[in-house]
Amino acid sequence: MAYLGRIFETADEVVTIPNPLILPSITIPSGGQITVESGGSIVSPNPSGGVDYYVCGNSGDDANDGFSWSTAFKTLATALAASHANIASGSTGWAARNRIFAKGDAFEEDLVLQSQKTDIIGVGSYNQWMKPGLVGNHVPIGSTGIGVRWFNWHFRPPAEGGDLFTLDSTQRGIEYWDCTFDATNTVAAGGAIIATAVWFLKIIRCSFVGAFSDAVIEIGAGNAQGLTILQNYIEGANAGIELNASTTCSPNKILIDGNRIHTATECINDAASVAVISNNSCVTLQPKGTNGAGAIVGNTYLSVGNKISASNLANADWPALGSL
Repeated sequence: MAYLGRIFETADEVVTIPNPLILPSITIPSGGQITVESGGSIVSPNPSGGVDYYVCGNSGDDANDGFSWSTAFKTLATALAASHANIASGSTGWAARNRIFAKGDAFEEDLVLQSQKTDIIGVGSYNQWMKPGLVGNHVPIGSTGIGVRWFNWHFRPPAEGGDLFTLDSTQRGIEYWDCTFDATNTVAAGGAIIATAVWFLKIIRCSFVGAFSDAVIEIGAGNAQGLTILQNYIEGANAGIELNASTTCSPNKILIDGNRIHTATECINDAASVAVISNNSCVTLQPKGTNGAGAIVGNTYLSVGNKISASNLANADWPALGSL
């Protein structure tokens, strides 16, 4: 028996699986096997009951249905619109999560829509990177960003630079996992993620590389409750993480923990003094004050276990160790 896209073929019959792919009960005799021919695949069912979509930037076609690699969409924008509409189409989708699997070297798209309750999963490779690329300046609007998660992507700016993602208060619950934000192009990117009053934004195990000319992660005024910046590598030609003096977090707190930051100026600047800042290793090219004062700006009563090196000091504790 071989699985050919959406068709199971045996010696006795051909079983066509309807879209979305729902595998019927098939018994394999003792000693039997399943052979997947070139171009075929077996993907586990979406555990949330949602729909899976596929995008191939090289061989896809936006006129396809997007339900398999052999009928993949060509652009992310088409897949995102399809997934968003599917979630909203009826009660079976309201509490589900869809998945988009995408490959195709570097997609060149400026995204203005995301897709609610959808995991956007990068697979395959892009030159030397083991993840697909997405080149563009992305300013998603409306509620399309609620509950979106990005996994394993390489984000870059276009030749003219600019910010990579600009998010507003309608985009909630957005997460970036194991992604690369690369400032490199003819003109370096300004910032990687600019977020204003975005609830439950999570940035986890990502790498921010290159000479970002503005703060790499910039949190604007308004309620940023649930913000989590965890275990990232961050470098840039300006500041690393910057919180506006009017940033708030109610009722859920802000956590900046376990990051490795190497920037030209401040590594972390929490002008609002609202974030828990813990276990970060910070290197700045500027000279700083006693115990690295100025490399991290924040509420010392919410902070613990940070290390700072600057052009005039090495391996300082911030906040300074207290006395018993």
